[in-house]
Amino acid sequence: MGRRDDKSFVEFVTARGNALLRTASLLCGAHQDAEDMLQSALEKAYRHWGRLDADTDPEPYVRRILVNLVISRSRRWKVLREIQMARLPETPAASSDHAVELRGTLMNELRKLGPRQRAVLVLRFWEDLSEAETAQALGCSVGTVKSQASRGLARLRERLDKNLAPLGS
Repeated sequence: MGRRDDKSFVEFVTARGNALLRTASLLCGAHQDAEDMLQSALEKAYRHWGRLDADTDPEPYVRRILVNLVISRSRRWKVLREIQMARLPETPAASSDHAVELRGTLMNELRKLGPRQRAVLVLRFWEDLSEAETAQALGCSVGTVKSQASRGLARLRERLDKNLAPLGS
């Protein structure tokens, strides 16, 4: 049972940095915020890197740090968020490429979810973690993951039904 060294940290970031940035982008919504959150998460992970067991995968540890940072930031910035309008001032016309529109709409609606629900949905469905792995990453029970995923998906379906109805007409 050895400890991790600086070289293993560089190798980890090189190998998994892009995947972690993708996760951070989905959690944060904005690419610039995602880069900042990932940088902070990697900084925290590096401070404790030498204490981690070399035989275990460090990615769940770093991902948990990342999720916790995003949730903490969301709590602090709750007061400073922009006021969301119920409808955009101008409704764009339906384009021939509905898949791109659907993805954009889905990402916008995902950003409107609370940080816990968003984290559960990102980890379960984008990162393809099991319920148990998601629960471990978030430090909660499997039941909490199931209920948050169910509520988050229901909310997304409800909002997407409202937003996509004009596109189908």
